[in-house]
Amino acid sequence: MKAALAQELAGGASYPAAYAAAAARLAAAQHGAPPAGARETLMQPNNSLGLHYLIALRRLGSAIRPSSIPRRGAGYHDDQPGEGAIASATAVRRLLLGPGGLDAARPYIPAWTADLLAREFAAGRGPVTWELFRAPLFHQLLLQSPQELAGLHEVTEGLEHRLSGALQSLSSPSVEALLAALKTKRYTRTKLQRMLAHILLGHKKEAFSPSALAGGPEYIRVLGFSSQGQRLLSLMKQSARLPVITRTPGQPYPGLQLDIQASALYSSALPGGAAFEWFKDYKQPPLRI
Repeated sequence: MKAALAQELAGGASYPAAYAAAAARLAAAQHGAPPAGARETLMQPNNSLGLHYLIALRRLGSAIRPSSIPRRGAGYHDDQPGEGAIASATAVRRLLLGPGGLDAARPYIPAWTADLLAREFAAGRGPVTWELFRAPLFHQLLLQSPQELAGLHEVTEGLEHRLSGALQSLSSPSVEALLAALKTKRYTRTKLQRMLAHILLGHKKEAFSPSALAGGPEYIRVLGFSSQGQRLLSLMKQSARLPVITRTPGQPYPGLQLDIQASALYSSALPGGAAFEWFKDYKQPPLRI
């Protein structure tokens, strides 16, 4: 599989397309003919994700019994609502950001979701788009050399040079224009967005390397609990293999600091955000349910 995947990638295909093509080719070699629609099936993001869940369960020898649910009415990438009151998340986001706003999206989301969004939008806590991060992102991109960019997570396969060229070719200083200039058959929009998020946050490659992540999680953070959960927490403080934390100030965990930074940056971009809210998520105690 690794050899087949490498060959497909060398031909310029994106990773999802290369993986689907390599898997279909191996199926053809093993069974004489590929299962009907194998390549097309694996090209669907949720199918590919499900396959890798199955692979992980097998490698772990897990007792989890997977169950798949067919997707009907709207495809993953459909940017228009499907049949009846069904729409993909892509379509819902498009409606929310369009001229109709929340009213246009309301028929395709649960009533409680619409009420929650209405409350948050009224308070200036959304909607959040890439363009709200344009200034800090371009600040990072303009100050760093290609060599410095190459040291950041997800900046791979010479993308640091493509970034430099794209910045010089932009006709308008927008994140959407930058994504359009970077997009190729090889790089999916999702990959490019992940890369820009890591650049924005200054995430170094070594912080996300396999060796750095091999130790697993550093702590268990409690976000909320019920009366039954409170009893469980009392037991966990004695028996858990990881530290159980309910308050974050002063905690020494590098992963927690990355989390705090990401949350603070997100909060700083909110249309109605105030400085005291930047660290609100980490100053408030767990919620009692």
